[in-house]
Amino acid sequence: MGLLQSAFAWPPGRDFNVSSATKAPCGGSPAGTRTSYPVKGGEISLTSKTTLDNLNVLWTNETDPSLFHAFSTYANSLTELGAGHYCQPGPDFTSYGLKAGDDVTLMLMYNLEDNGDNYFYCADITLTSADGFTPSVNYMCSNLTSSIQVASSQDSMKVGETASTSDTTSSETPQATFTGSSQTSGSSSSGLSAAAGGGIGAAIGMVVIAILAALAYALGYVRFGKKKPVVLGDHASDSTGVPVKAAQY
Repeated sequence: MGLLQSAFAWPPGRDFNVSSATKAPCGGSPAGTRTSYPVKGGEISLTSKTTLDNLNVLWTNETDPSLFHAFSTYANSLTELGAGHYCQPGPDFTSYGLKAGDDVTLMLMYNLEDNGDNYFYCADITLTSADGFTPSVNYMCSNLTSSIQVASSQDSMKVGETASTSDTTSSETPQATFTGSSQTSGSSSSGLSAAAGGGIGAAIGMVVIAILAALAYALGYVRFGKKKPVVLGDHASDSTGVPVKAAQY
């Protein structure tokens, strides 16, 4: 764990401190040199050396924030990001009332694969006019990664400015673990959960099937005997490398 797993390629991030990388909000690293960044129309370029889960990019207009809740989300969460390069649009800071000359801190929040710990990493920028802005000669923003999975808006983390404008008005501390768009939510007016209702339905169905089978056997329509074993094809050797999962834009 001595290596930086994920980093800002653009804008450049702070120094990484492995001993405090799980400390919110910036992994225990103090504010660093600020990079000029367009007030709108900018991009955020990330590099990752391993698969990451539940990655979020957040921002705050505090110069050296000390609390996680100083930050706001602005885009959907990435439930999975494979090793490689990733690029996404940056915030339109003008829509949040910011202007050229304002200082902003960006933050990455993510989990390592099969690890529930939250990791934090920050970058420091100063907003500048988007007109005529020229990034560093080392700037690169491209999607070259083994896998990308983007959560739906409903399943993405929302805090700060984003949470205040969303339909969800929860006062609970946001959780960093997401289940992806496959999760469904709902309730039943009968008071039964979906699992309980399904179990009762399955039990009733089995009773009906047993009665029908017994009746068919008594009438001579069915004979029970030993079946041939089912042979399942083994496709484990059909390996084509790391699958590329489609990004949801």
